Amino acid sequence: MRFAGARNSKKTKTYKANREKDNKETSEFSDKEVTAENIRDILSDSSDVIYQLHYINGCRDLPVTVVFVDGLVDTKIVNDDVLKPLTQENVLKAAKDNDSLIDLIEHGTIYHSSRKLRISLGETLADILDGAVALVFDKEKKAITFDIKNFLKRSIAEPTNESALKGSKDSFIEVLRVNTSLVRRKIHTPYLRIKETIVGKQSQTPIAVIYIENLTNKRIVDEVLERLNDMDIDGATTAGIIEENIIDNKHTLFPLILNTERTDKFCHNILEGRVGLFIDGLPTAYIIPATLNMFFQAPEDYAQNYIVSSFLRGLRFVNSVITLLLPAFYISITTFHQEMIPTVLAISIIKSKEEVPFPTSSSILFMLMAFEVLIEAGFRLPKTIGQTISIIGALVVGQAAVQAKIISPVVVIIIAIAGLAGFTMPNQDFSNALRISRLLFVIFATVAGLYGLSLGFLLLIYHFSTLETFGVPYLSPFVANDGRDIAKDTIIRVPLYLMKKRPISLKTGNKIRQQ
Repeated sequence: MRFAGARNSKKTKTYKANREKDNKETSEFSDKEVTAENIRDILSDSSDVIYQLHYINGCRDLPVTVVFVDGLVDTKIVNDDVLKPLTQENVLKAAKDNDSLIDLIEHGTIYHSSRKLRISLGETLADILDGAVALVFDKEKKAITFDIKNFLKRSIAEPTNESALKGSKDSFIEVLRVNTSLVRRKIHTPYLRIKETIVGKQSQTPIAVIYIENLTNKRIVDEVLERLNDMDIDGATTAGIIEENIIDNKHTLFPLILNTERTDKFCHNILEGRVGLFIDGLPTAYIIPATLNMFFQAPEDYAQNYIVSSFLRGLRFVNSVITLLLPAFYISITTFHQEMIPTVLAISIIKSKEEVPFPTSSSILFMLMAFEVLIEAGFRLPKTIGQTISIIGALVVGQAAVQAKIISPVVVIIIAIAGLAGFTMPNQDFSNALRISRLLFVIFATVAGLYGLSLGFLLLIYHFSTLETFGVPYLSPFVANDGRDIAKDTIIRVPLYLMKKRPISLKTGNKIRQQ
């Protein structure tokens, strides 16, 4: 497999050196001892960090400092499962010193499913800030942490951006561990692997890479992990930070990573042999690699009759061409190639333009920009008035512009058809790329008519042909593997029982999907 972003040996050495340097910079306190005073010095006077000094069973010779962040832990569990046993557990009375006390706690005297012995200040601080309670023993320079996180989180609800007509109604939320559990509920194989890495020197954001061992191409997994570890940034708080740092081509309009909030869509792609990505704090999952064909697929395609699914998918491909080329094509035939228009239609168009003072190209550009403004206003305004603004903009302003002879009624129809066709795309990122490309095609058509339109289309195909995503051609399966996958799950979908093999372009370890 060929990776566009593959590192040579020199870059690998540089990468390792940079990682070692980053580790030193981000763990500047790791050489300090684990004591309550050092923790207090680093966390300073933050009002939400709680420090409590306790004596084991009232013995002043056995002090322990309890440290946790208020709001990140369940205080009831802290009281019942940690503090209460420290003061009342009879077994702890047998401890003569802190070493024996630590040994008793470490081996289950305080019963909790997640406890860790920490001898590094950096690890102790990371646990505390992640929602753990730390028992700090100053004399021994050790700490025992208990994972008792219980911060507020949004409940699992229906997807908001991807409607589920016939399929799973649950969607991902902002909590990483909840999202991984949703995947575990649907994929029960013991070979499901979830590997976590930390990105962001300041935010320390956990990112989970999900794949199936012996099925997913290991080279894709290694490449994803390497690119994540190679990121030298302060924080990973938005999706774009991760996407732009790991994709192959950073100068393309079209998405190279597929995002989804639906659990069924995510798990389907994992079972196909792709790699999944979760970012803690974001309710969206990412699927790698993503090819052009995937942005025309919807989860309902695999839940409905294959004839219906094929019709709807074919309709999306047709609509993508309409939304991309229709405004530019209208400019071409009305400005440069009037002979292509039937006589009756030409007369109708001429009558509608009789009193319009602006040329067709200017009217199209104006209406496209107005359409973009309406879409942006609908996104940014509150939901209660966003729909009202869209109706006012489309009906009132549009109708007034036609009656005032500022634009032609045919132009309004062309823009409306192109806009509605673009809304049939299942992926918003891909739809945005088509909208911007539509403007570029209009400029090409304004300059050179159908010749400019043809040139723009050839440049678009060439651009698609140069794109790769983690070693997989973006136009796969249309151009790769001699087209052996074209007839199965592209423009049409064959019956599921005929889809016996996974996509060839992924080079999976297990190519057989079903017998």
